[in-house]
Amino acid sequence: MPVVRFYFSRSRTTQEIDYAEGETYADLILRCGLIPDTVLIFAGDRSLPEDAPVCEGEVTIEETASRG
Repeated sequence: MPVVRFYFSRSRTTQEIDYAEGETYADLILRCGLIPDTVLIFAGDRSLPEDAPVCEGEVTIEETASRG
């Protein structure tokens, strides 16, 4: 299975996630326990839509809302 690396800017942590072909960034974000509508996804300086199929090797996840 391919792997994508998520860098979470708020906590400054990384997580490697296995994914199957056709899974979206939203699918993986949900697996991380986050709500896709509360984050922005970046590959370098380019924003990625949450419903896009995973295609980058490393992305940054910016949390935009408080969870508490």
